Amino acid sequence: MKQQNKSRHRKPNLQQNGNDKEKHSSVQSEKDSKNRVSLELVIFRTSFAIILVGFLVYGLYMNYSVAKSSDRVDGRTVVQRDDGDTFVELDSDIDDTEDGTVSSKEQQRKPSVKQEIPVKLSEKSETETPTEKKPLQPSKTDQTQKSRLSKSQNQNGGKSQKNNKQKTTTLSSGNVKEIEKEVEEFKATYLKKMSPKKIFVDGRRLPPVELLPQKPNNSSVRVFLYDEFLSEQECDGLMRAHDSHVKESSKINPLICFDTIETLRKHIKTARKKVKVTPADFIPGTFCVNETFSRQLSGWLKSNWSYSTAFYPGESKFSKIMEFRVKEATQLLPENGGKFQITSYPQGIGYKTHTDCIEDNADERDRMATILVYLQDVEDGGETKFPELGIWVKPRKGRALVWNNMNEEGKCEALSVHNAAKVNKGHKYILQRWYYYKNFYSLGKRPPEPELPVRASGTPRVNCDEYEKGSCRWYDEWNYEHLVDYRNQRINLK
Repeated sequence: MKQQNKSRHRKPNLQQNGNDKEKHSSVQSEKDSKNRVSLELVIFRTSFAIILVGFLVYGLYMNYSVAKSSDRVDGRTVVQRDDGDTFVELDSDIDDTEDGTVSSKEQQRKPSVKQEIPVKLSEKSETETPTEKKPLQPSKTDQTQKSRLSKSQNQNGGKSQKNNKQKTTTLSSGNVKEIEKEVEEFKATYLKKMSPKKIFVDGRRLPPVELLPQKPNNSSVRVFLYDEFLSEQECDGLMRAHDSHVKESSKINPLICFDTIETLRKHIKTARKKVKVTPADFIPGTFCVNETFSRQLSGWLKSNWSYSTAFYPGESKFSKIMEFRVKEATQLLPENGGKFQITSYPQGIGYKTHTDCIEDNADERDRMATILVYLQDVEDGGETKFPELGIWVKPRKGRALVWNNMNEEGKCEALSVHNAAKVNKGHKYILQRWYYYKNFYSLGKRPPEPELPVRASGTPRVNCDEYEKGSCRWYDEWNYEHLVDYRNQRINLK
């Protein structure tokens, strides 16, 4: 009996031991499974953290690289890429404020920061027929016209003189003496010839191609062509900046100026308007008609003119890039160069036959050479023609023309005469710069604008001259050619 009882008790003990082993094995497997899951989760989280840190480091590196390799000057972002390619992006909706910070609130874009330096020589408008470049300024008689101008303003829309008065430069006597000393110590440099050669720009090979005259002549004028002188990005950026500035400036009606009252009468006759014109329609002391009449003329003439905007050396990084490229290709010295001017020609617009220098002029401070770059193809028309040489060139994006207007003795070559054919289809854009035979202190510096006519800040001007041969041209800046006293002084010096 006792043995049976023992055996009876053993069976349950064996079964329990088996269950305990199974239970222990199950618990152990669950622990192993949990450990594997925890290990995989740790590996996943660690990998994710490493990848995230890598992206953050890469992003910081890229931001630093872009900030280091780009400059923003006057609404233009000039980027020097790692491969050496330099291009220009010009934004129209962001301005540079006076303290150097960027403001997105002001939508009116200014082409540059003016250098308010009193100069004795004001560089004339670049697309106009050259005139005497003597050290002239409007005389003090212009100041006596202010009271009369106030009355004229009241008749031209009722705007107060406070709102319309231009900002003038105020310099201390110390600054004036310092500038006078700089003028006295200035040593002129002469630029007697150009020497075109092959250069390489951003991987582009730019050989000069001389355009030989098709008519026999004994002139020293030579015309050279460079294709792809500017890249597509540079051309596009310049056109965007120009269009944006013209659009913003055109919100203010321009004041229209004429060479003579007869030119004005001929324009009115062409517009088929019967209006009696008298000297009273002109702003006192100027050859510009008053604001009310200018507004009427803009409608009658249907704003049928070219548009020119200017920027000066040092006002943008591109100006430095451009003048260096020109020097490398042609040996034209930057210190003998004037301002840069972008001009656009809408359909139906061209420019008269003219020389860039003044014939029979004893003054050596004249335009020795011209470089002109087409910023866009033109479907039909818009050619640059040298009628006396039998040379004509079709606009092509990035193509540059360069030629001399004067010989090595400093005399204006009459056979350098040229014109811009009318645009029959499309829109023409060009960038121009003029290089002078003898430079002078104010060359390439933005001159202070004249006080007359009193006008709203940012008011553009339109010049119309020589009705039969000339054309009307819109400008974003003012020179002295429209002032009566300035012209009288110039005539007396001839």
